[in-house]
Amino acid sequence: MSFLHTLKQKLRSLVPVSRTYMDNKLKELEKANKRQEKLLTELQKNILPAQEMKDYIANEFRRRDDWAKRAIQVQKEASDRQIWVIKCPAPEGEKKIRWGDYAYAVALKRYLDRMGMYTIIDLHEDWDCEVNADVVLVLRGREFYRPDRRNTKCTYIMWNISHPEMVTEEEYKLYDIICVGSLHYAKELQQKLDIPVYPLLQCTDTELFYPDPAAEKNRGGDYLFIGNSRGVARPCVLWAAREKLPLKIWGAGWKAMLGPDKTMVQEVFIENSQIPALYRSARVTLNDHWKDMLDYQFVNNRIFDALACGLPVISDCCDELREIFPDAVLYYSNKEEFDQCVKEIETHYDDVKARVDAQWPMIKEKYSFEARARELVEIVTREKG
Repeated sequence: MSFLHTLKQKLRSLVPVSRTYMDNKLKELEKANKRQEKLLTELQKNILPAQEMKDYIANEFRRRDDWAKRAIQVQKEASDRQIWVIKCPAPEGEKKIRWGDYAYAVALKRYLDRMGMYTIIDLHEDWDCEVNADVVLVLRGREFYRPDRRNTKCTYIMWNISHPEMVTEEEYKLYDIICVGSLHYAKELQQKLDIPVYPLLQCTDTELFYPDPAAEKNRGGDYLFIGNSRGVARPCVLWAAREKLPLKIWGAGWKAMLGPDKTMVQEVFIENSQIPALYRSARVTLNDHWKDMLDYQFVNNRIFDALACGLPVISDCCDELREIFPDAVLYYSNKEEFDQCVKEIETHYDDVKARVDAQWPMIKEKYSFEARARELVEIVTREKG
């Protein structure tokens, strides 16, 4: 006999109230008890074991001791070069390669270094490490960073590449220069802020994503989708699954959502370096954006990656994306338009492919990390006089 059942019997014999009233009160007590048990379970999951906690604290002390040493070493190695620090929101360790922001930071560093900068990538755990930098560039996605004004010589730049709805005007004002991944939104911010605002759209690594005529000969009939489910029903994926298109998915959270179509899921993750080979072997890729990115006219980098590899794209759209690629991308805003995009791929593939191939010179010139590194250096030079 359970404790609550025994308590119920005792209370009924002692307290002169109706049976219904007493049952309701005991049900409330039972629910509260279950809520407390659930809360305790969650707390236990999030509390580190004693030894793990000790190791974590010891590691943090070592990290902060290393920051001071690193600052001196950086000054020595940089010599007379400008020191640029890229604040990347990805976590340290093996997890970092699962973040698109990390591949983004690595590509940008390569080109800044070639332009004569001494460039450092600070992962999220090291965001508080300062090395007397000349420029700190924050890749603003989901994580907030406060510029350290103790370094009076430093120019602080925010490059807002995603999640624009999370950034307030007050946060923008903390910086010296603002770059945003949308021409339309940059114009809007220029009217609101007293600090310099520049449009700086997302881009692609043209040393990784580029046309490969030899690989083109082996293109198959696969439809691709690369991205996690985010715990929501991303329409283009569900439409493709419902229509039994030859879809292959790389991303987490899809198997439970797709049910019998879960065989479409190849892996829950794919490294950025492996994506070009997929793009050069497939027929088309599906694409969509976070809602706020469409609302603020931000174009995601997967568009540029795929087109650079000569892969047609079926995507949701905003005005800015249509202005960049008026006819090289197939656009949908509902199921009927999505079906029309699929029909276009299946009946006029050569025409679609020709329009895609024609974009490579423009992508290489205007939407590469090389172009973005050059623009950033020019912006800093202009603003610092």
